[in-house]
Amino acid sequence: MSKPTHDVCIAEDYTAADGEEKAYFTNVGSAWLKDSGTMSVELRAGLALSGRFVIMPKRERDNA
Repeated sequence: MSKPTHDVCIAEDYTAADGEEKAYFTNVGSAWLKDSGTMSVELRAGLALSGRFVIMPKRERDNA
């Protein structure tokens, strides 16, 4: 299987100290964009999930 192209996250809304509404994202899996234009998704084992999911392109991570 190829490297994942996307992260699957749960979005949780919260209010910051300054009163601004923000969202915190928890990574719960990975997704792969397929040649057919569809997406294959794999969630981590053992998680009971519900709520708002967001699928976003993987970001490059600094190794520093």
